[in-house]
Amino acid sequence: MVVAIGDQALDFARELREVPVVYLLAPSARALPKNFIGIEMRIQPSRQLAAINKALPKVHSIGVLYNPGQSGQWVQEALLSPVGSVQTLLFKKFDSQTSLPGALQEMAGAVDAYWLLPDPQLTAPQVLVSLLDFSMKHRIPIISFSEKYLAQGAAVAVTFDTVDMGAQAAELGARIARDGLGGDIPALTPPRKVRVVANSTVLERLGVPSAPKGIDAIYTPEGGR
Repeated sequence: MVVAIGDQALDFARELREVPVVYLLAPSARALPKNFIGIEMRIQPSRQLAAINKALPKVHSIGVLYNPGQSGQWVQEALLSPVGSVQTLLFKKFDSQTSLPGALQEMAGAVDAYWLLPDPQLTAPQVLVSLLDFSMKHRIPIISFSEKYLAQGAAVAVTFDTVDMGAQAAELGARIARDGLGGDIPALTPPRKVRVVANSTVLERLGVPSAPKGIDAIYTPEGGR
């Protein structure tokens, strides 16, 4: 058995056909042979919304910019997944950077938080600057998909738990070693745990209350948790 962690390791293992391969933390994984079993880097919108609801209980409406070609299916899933106190999801199509000011202006006063999606167009430096200005001006927290954006001014990151993901991969490997491939082992498994990390400095600056029971870790500029 081979365990591949990350895209580079997965690329080295792609030609293997005779042994099981368990992979994780590999966002470029596509069209793999049947002997590859992976943990996906995607958290269902319903689980993310549940985590947001628990961490930021006063957030009732969330704005989202999205590229239909990149996130259309995700948006459809999210629209079917209202959770708890989150009553409204306001989606605006993002066609180009020229459409950004108008889309953000429509969200101002209509949403309590902004949800940043993993789309290269929406995480481009120029777009992020505009989003952060919007966040501070209107006191609207940015909810990110990755902890790295907390350093730039996002208020909360809702992501997967890499430590638990490693344990999940080990359990998959043990199961494959015991029972072999096939059966009821899916080719792709979602991560078991959602991890919420908060930038308490940003939340306080924006005046956004949070619930400690919904937060797994606090971000600090030095990188400590």
